[in-house]
Amino acid sequence: MSQHHPAPPRLLVRAPHGGTTECEITRIPFTIGRKHDNDLCLEDPAVSAHHARIVQVQEVLFLEDLRSTNGSFVNEQKIDRRQLQDADGLRFGGHRLIFREQQVPAAKPAVASEMLVADKTMVVASPSGGESQAPPCKVGIVEILSGKTGQSQYPLTKHVSLIGAQDDAVITLTGWFAPKTAAMISRRGEAYLVSQTESGKRILVNGRPVQREHALRHGDVVEVAGITMRFVLRDERSHAA
Repeated sequence: MSQHHPAPPRLLVRAPHGGTTECEITRIPFTIGRKHDNDLCLEDPAVSAHHARIVQVQEVLFLEDLRSTNGSFVNEQKIDRRQLQDADGLRFGGHRLIFREQQVPAAKPAVASEMLVADKTMVVASPSGGESQAPPCKVGIVEILSGKTGQSQYPLTKHVSLIGAQDDAVITLTGWFAPKTAAMISRRGEAYLVSQTESGKRILVNGRPVQREHALRHGDVVEVAGITMRFVLRDERSHAA
């Protein structure tokens, strides 16, 4: 049986004086800068020797600025750290790049794997003869109980929701000494996990410290970086309404 291996994500690089090249992101971290020891070398006096890098947190790629002189930009917004999404526009000095993320064709294999266990998990039609309906999907929501944040509650619809003061954080901390990244909540289907970032901030779940990552359950209370929040699961349909 043949196996399909998705191509790695790539960068389309447009030089200041024209001409476009393509560079695959084949290893992580992936460094960008003027010196030739970078994974992507941009010969541009406005680009720092080691300007930025692409790192991976679980299954998500982020662009980090390495204290460059002229800054790193994503969709024309200056960033320190930003999650990358397909078709994002990046700029370093006079170079413009497009990030292209390879989509994994998982739909067909998923159906096949479900068929393999259908004898154990199949839902039979109701006696009335009507079609059975799949149970509504659950979406996680964080309700802020105390602490300085931008909102009173946050729906967790992204694959990774950062908690912190940086621009792309989903749960935004607003205090004077709020860390750029305090923690993150990852979504894997209907499962949610809270985990530490490189900041190393202490995380408590129901009053107990957790290391690395911890699966969240409905009603769990999470404390990190001076905020207290409750994690709840709600039907996605009712939340959208």
